[in-house]
Amino acid sequence: MKSNTKSLALKICTAVLLLFCCFYMYDFYKCLSGFIANGFREAQVMLPMILAFFLPVFCFLFFFYDFYVGRIKPSVKACYSVFVILYAAFVLALIYSNISLYVSNSRFGVYDALPSIIVHFPYDMIIVLTVLAVIEIFNLTVLFGKLGRAKAYVEDLKLRGTVKVGIIEYIVLSVFAVVIFVFAGAAIYAVFSAISNVFYDARYLFLVLWVLFIPMGDLLLVTLKPEKAQISRRKSLLILGSGISANIIFGVLFLVCELTSPDFMVHIGKPLFLITFSISLPIEACILLGITVASTLLLSARVLLTLKRKAN
Repeated sequence: MKSNTKSLALKICTAVLLLFCCFYMYDFYKCLSGFIANGFREAQVMLPMILAFFLPVFCFLFFFYDFYVGRIKPSVKACYSVFVILYAAFVLALIYSNISLYVSNSRFGVYDALPSIIVHFPYDMIIVLTVLAVIEIFNLTVLFGKLGRAKAYVEDLKLRGTVKVGIIEYIVLSVFAVVIFVFAGAAIYAVFSAISNVFYDARYLFLVLWVLFIPMGDLLLVTLKPEKAQISRRKSLLILGSGISANIIFGVLFLVCELTSPDFMVHIGKPLFLITFSISLPIEACILLGITVASTLLLSARVLLTLKRKAN
């Protein structure tokens, strides 16, 4: 396989995994909000679900750093692999301890509202957790030199240095990423589950577009740093300017909608803002506004630095 083909295949695979992570993080968020709304009762049922949905996202963030950012020490990789295997085994044991209840609930459609790939919980997470554990067993085997050819092939796939961030910066971005994955997953699910709300109130489409594109777009711009990419200065400024404009437009439109009709989210926002409706506090909207403002300031600073470098 040629280098460009390998690179394209890896990027497509990463995009697909990112989509899965948005669904899994939304499922995590939905289970957590239900757990909170239920007064933290039935922990033996809810906690295995919450833990199960988080692991694939954690693994994706580790994978992304290893393949796109920088080299990870073998000792750290070994600890990570052991952790994932033990975590997956622990959660699988918890799931199987309640398997009859989960299967019964699945049969009656209780988990149909949790976005999944092909099959619903618990079957999907049994498959995913098992696959993750098997992958890490394979990685441990490769790490300790038992499969040299496989190790060389995997290393050849990696595009380290494509994303230029330090380890501390990456950890901070990862914290924001898991929150942004929730919003993206909620918006994608809302398109398929409640798109009819558009006919009730056209502002629902605005909310979906804001929740789906603005946080994820900001995350990509902040992480990929177009001003440092191998593109023309004009193109990088255009990309950054587009991000700033989108943030300002959607932020202003939200404030206009909120000031002219303060209860509009109450009527149409439930598919997107579950915790808000669980505890009657606009937490998600505040987080979105915070991301919008912070991203606008950060991207604006990058534009100014880029212009300053050009002037010098």
